[in-house]
Amino acid sequence: MTTLLHFNMQDGDWVKGKTINDELFHGYIESIHPVEGTVKVRIIQSDNQLNIGKVSDSTVDRIQPLYTEPLDHEGQILNCIDLALSSRDKKWFMELTHILKRIQTEKNNKSAS
Repeated sequence: MTTLLHFNMQDGDWVKGKTINDELFHGYIESIHPVEGTVKVRIIQSDNQLNIGKVSDSTVDRIQPLYTEPLDHEGQILNCIDLALSSRDKKWFMELTHILKRIQTEKNNKSAS
């Protein structure tokens, strides 16, 4: 039985791993089921194109956090905005557009100096 003793992820965390069918993916946790030791992950990228955009099951021992660099470059933020749009995550989209506007303002202020 899979233990959740050291499992410190929560809904919304970005992860990478394998589905119960051994398909590689990147996505975010939609729900955690401690009794079963499983998580439901919304798949954003996968080696099986048919899984993209769908929710799939995985066990906690088959996933790991997807560490990302801080969002401080326009290109990174634009990529994340695309992900937010494809996953229909309005809150994340709004956060990202706010960061993008701040970066663009700072960039314009530097070039005006």
